[in-house]
Amino acid sequence: MSATAPLQRLDRLENYLREDPQNAALLADAFDTALQSGALDRAEFHLRHAMALGHDGPDWGLREAHLMLAQHRWDDARASLAKLRDECESEPLLAAAVAHDLAYVELRTGNAEAGLTALRPLVEGVSSTEPLAPSLQALWLRLLHREQRLADACRWAGERFAANQLAPDAAGVASLAALDAGDFLTCQRWADFALGNGGLCTEAFVARGSTALAQRDSARARTLTLRALEQNGEDGRTWSALGFCEMLDGQLAAARVAFDRAVVTMPDHIGTWHGMGWAALMANDLPAARRAFESALALDRNFGESHGGMAVVLAMAGEREAAQKAIERALRLDPGSLSPRYARAALDGDARDLGALQRLAHKVLGARPAPFGGNMADVVSSAAQSSAKDQEFGH
Repeated sequence: MSATAPLQRLDRLENYLREDPQNAALLADAFDTALQSGALDRAEFHLRHAMALGHDGPDWGLREAHLMLAQHRWDDARASLAKLRDECESEPLLAAAVAHDLAYVELRTGNAEAGLTALRPLVEGVSSTEPLAPSLQALWLRLLHREQRLADACRWAGERFAANQLAPDAAGVASLAALDAGDFLTCQRWADFALGNGGLCTEAFVARGSTALAQRDSARARTLTLRALEQNGEDGRTWSALGFCEMLDGQLAAARVAFDRAVVTMPDHIGTWHGMGWAALMANDLPAARRAFESALALDRNFGESHGGMAVVLAMAGEREAAQKAIERALRLDPGSLSPRYARAALDGDARDLGALQRLAHKVLGARPAPFGGNMADVVSSAAQSSAKDQEFGH
């Protein structure tokens, strides 16, 4: 269906309504079509018209809540849906729709645990071999993912996938949970299943783009990431993934723009701050790199790689004592952490120019996974190639 088809249908329905303005079925169809096409002003006009005619039952109450959701009036939508929930307990289908929408409001307002509570009666106790509405599956997995219950999300999705009862969009959401859990094979399997069966959710594009990045297929990674942005241009994970694509291609300025966009809506994702820090390091912007790693540390001071990244910044700035302390903290938290060794080499004078930095990346960072696939050696050395060959890192 073309993008203009719903609007053309809406035009026809409104012509019919001019001839028969009290037709309840036409009014409902016009409202639903307007909402689907994003013509929110026209949807609200039909809603008010219907209410003026006395159509104020649960069906129209749910339509009003859907308009509030489309307008991002989350508090109004929550209040309206809570009222509907109390009124429709005897109507299972309507009650299920209300519970779904309440859970969606909680997801969008950062209350994932409350969303899980709203959905739990509809999901828990349902066997993995039994059908479950695709929208419920996807929302349940998004809530689990948001709560960082990655093992629970992957286990739940895996049982349904094995039973051929995992919806494509739900598989796409699960693929991102698998990526964050470090299970790249399962991530790719679920993302490919989603995209091959009509699942067009943002998570599937981001997850598959990340596995493409891990395979150093930056062209495919970029294509998939841009498809994700078409689905949701404000998604922080997508902008962060694009930032790593840009870094792998050596486009430091573009990478930094993407990371900046990512943290606006996703300020609590440590991997994005790491990417921002490394991009700033490669651009020899030590103050920006310091701010990025400080932001990562503010989120979790027990993550060795954040201390390691800060150690690199301090070493490059010539702050030897502070750098040494950061190196020690990083290694104490994670003896296998590689960034502290990077910092130590900088202190020893082995990483004073971009060529040395690039060589050191391969030697020290090795196959260390980058936050969105690939490895930091590839990301850092590709980024280094984009800077002037004679640029010096130092005091």
